[in-house]
Amino acid sequence: MTLSKQLSLMISLIFLVIFTINFYTNLNNIREYLQIETEIHAQDTATSLGISLAPYILDETNPELKSYIEDIFKTSAGADSKVSYSRILLKDRYEKVLVDRTGQADSALPPDWFTALFAMQSVTSESVIDAGWLPGGTIYVTIDPDMSYNKLWAQAVYFLKLTIVFLLVSIAALFGIIRLVLRPLGRIESLALEIADGEFNQIEKLPWTTDIRTVAIAMNMMSGKIEKVISNLNSRLEESSRKLSIDQLTGLEARPSFETNMKQLFMAQSKGFVLLLKIHNLGQFASQKSSEEVDEFIRLIARSSQDFLKQNQQDPKQVFRLLGSEFALIINVASKKDAETFSEKLLGELTKIGGALGKNDVANIGGIVFDPHGTTAAMLAAANEAYEKACQIGDNSYVIMESSANTHDMDEWISIVKDAIDHANVEISFAAQAYDLQNSSKLLIEEAMSKVLDKHGQPIAIGTFISIAEKIDRIADFDLLIINKVINHIKQHNVSYDIAINLSFESLANNTFKSHLFNLLKDNADIAAQLVFSVTAYGAAKDTQNFARFIDFAHRNGSKVILKRYESRFLSIDELKQFKLDYIRLARIYTENIGMDGEKRGLVEAIKEMGDLLDIKVIAEAVESDIDFDTVKEIGLAAASR
Repeated sequence: MTLSKQLSLMISLIFLVIFTINFYTNLNNIREYLQIETEIHAQDTATSLGISLAPYILDETNPELKSYIEDIFKTSAGADSKVSYSRILLKDRYEKVLVDRTGQADSALPPDWFTALFAMQSVTSESVIDAGWLPGGTIYVTIDPDMSYNKLWAQAVYFLKLTIVFLLVSIAALFGIIRLVLRPLGRIESLALEIADGEFNQIEKLPWTTDIRTVAIAMNMMSGKIEKVISNLNSRLEESSRKLSIDQLTGLEARPSFETNMKQLFMAQSKGFVLLLKIHNLGQFASQKSSEEVDEFIRLIARSSQDFLKQNQQDPKQVFRLLGSEFALIINVASKKDAETFSEKLLGELTKIGGALGKNDVANIGGIVFDPHGTTAAMLAAANEAYEKACQIGDNSYVIMESSANTHDMDEWISIVKDAIDHANVEISFAAQAYDLQNSSKLLIEEAMSKVLDKHGQPIAIGTFISIAEKIDRIADFDLLIINKVINHIKQHNVSYDIAINLSFESLANNTFKSHLFNLLKDNADIAAQLVFSVTAYGAAKDTQNFARFIDFAHRNGSKVILKRYESRFLSIDELKQFKLDYIRLARIYTENIGMDGEKRGLVEAIKEMGDLLDIKVIAEAVESDIDFDTVKEIGLAAASR
């Protein structure tokens, strides 16, 4: 019950008690007045009759004696009569009854409980009739309280109606006043909910009621402080994330950025070549030179590669340092010949740098044409294969290949995808089991992994499979197939924990997919809460509005959402506030060697604090070493997989 209703009810009860006491008191006063009025009237009637009957009292046979008394009863029977005579008794001076007239009791009396509560007595008054110097007789007048009861009842009904109207008007006015006074509490409640949702607004118009005004000021202060905390956390995350994604020695983008760029190229169906450049025998060179000279040599290689890209109308940011001696370049050229010309000239420039330092065997390059339906891992594997061939040719050599590990042509791929989806030739397994870090025996969530085999029973690269499914508009069918299999698995094995299901971002924005998913969740409402739809941070960053709408859709239907491989460079904390996420799974780069890296620890602690503020469970992925595991447990993450 709301505070306004409680106050209204309490004050209404007080009004009712006051009304009841006042009502009873007033009616009791009227009762006493009517009782006294009856006594006076009875006495006046007796006196009046005594005077009127005095001339006839000595003549017992005189009809006037009875006539006067009958007139009194006729008058009391009139509509405007104020009394009800129950008996008039006339006796002579010897106590002989001359006239004894009784009236009829009023049949229309108030309820018994009313007459019992406000009881009144019959009144009998007498008057001695003078007959000269001697008393001629005595007249007795008795009045019943029937008419007084009716008068009192009429007054009670009138007062009750009047009071009820007044009470209702007063309660309505009171309710309006209370709502007006307590209206700021609604805004305070809204602000509290906004803070819980990560929106740190302020109450601009402060209430005039002192106590509520104080609460509103306190809420404003809390909102401002939490916003500052979030802002500081965001700054820390951005700085730490930037350091993780940038190679500190060369200033080049590191491997995570390379993988992100590759995803962008896959989605854009781009063309070009991926080059893998490795410095020869960097360890041997380091043993002959000082660390400063080695570092400078690596920086020269990085700067020269960037400069060469720029000179050849390529993006200088497309140079990445993958490992100590390993670099990746993405070049936008049309043909293999162009890629070979580029590699030859680049190696020529790098050879000049090596020659100046006495190192003639500078590097080799392996290149692979970009496959828009491939995967980053497959592309790197193919580029590495080309690099190995280049090493066999000799120092400062290159090999560019026009096919990757993808052995199927497009028609074969389309056939494989359609057959797998149409015939449900898809298997699921479960990995990335994340156990509660406070209760190691409690499995919090695991991930459903898809496995597709071709007609020869050989596993197919799932990344390529999904890419083709998206291209031919069958990805929504594939995602629904996986969801159905997970639902069946949960029911068949009585699973009690959550299961993450990877969804393509294409499906999230597909209304037909959401319509089928709605029916699925409705039909399986008993386990809907165990279905956690997983979207990568990179995918969510592409279209935050569609992602937010899907989260609302999932929550309305009882399911959950996890943001997978989270990095703050994709979505900042400020952007996360607009989502009502249930889980965040950190990218491995954040927890890899976290036990020995204070910078990473601070970063994860900041994300964990952010998760606490936004009520999001933060999970670490694939924590390998015991030191790293103990660190994420100490930080207080919700769960971790190993």
